[in-house]
Amino acid sequence: MISTSTSCKKMDKSSLRKSYLSARKSLTPLEIQSKNHLISQRLIHFVPWQKLKLIHLYLPMLDNKEIDTLPVIQTIRNNFKKLLIAVPKVKDDNQLEHYLLAEHTRLQTNKWGIPEPVDATPVRVEQIDLVIAPMIIFDKTGHRIGYGKGYYDRFLAQCRKDTPKIALCYFDPVDRIAPEPTDVAMDAVITPEGVWTFS
Repeated sequence: MISTSTSCKKMDKSSLRKSYLSARKSLTPLEIQSKNHLISQRLIHFVPWQKLKLIHLYLPMLDNKEIDTLPVIQTIRNNFKKLLIAVPKVKDDNQLEHYLLAEHTRLQTNKWGIPEPVDATPVRVEQIDLVIAPMIIFDKTGHRIGYGKGYYDRFLAQCRKDTPKIALCYFDPVDRIAPEPTDVAMDAVITPEGVWTFS
């Protein structure tokens, strides 16, 4: 198990990314199922869904043991039928586009193994009321480490200032990740153990 008290002192972002991806890869199917369930339940109870019109969330790379958002999508469809869901699509210029995810939306897996919508309705960033983002690990101030391409940081920087940014993580935070100027901190992170909120 990775020691969170020493990880951030001895490792740069690249090393932290590698270490926690390895830790995620080592999780057993039973651990994945249990952690996914806890995170989904905490997320469902934490977010005031009835106050939102359009949320943005990611579709998981399940083969890469990414936290599964599909149970949350199904809960929204069952209980908050007027709430619209948008999902990302990676453009050739390393930006994200955003499209509505309806029950009939056709999905196609891209070269990274990410499901993406096909022939869906586009969404403007300023329409989004809440973002649920993926991550690998985070620190106690809400800064996250993703896959290192900067897709989400560029996207989050374009969001409205009042749009909450929540990320999901299997692990508790490290003490500190040295942020870069383009990094966007989270307002909350949900783990199997609880909900971390940041001012």
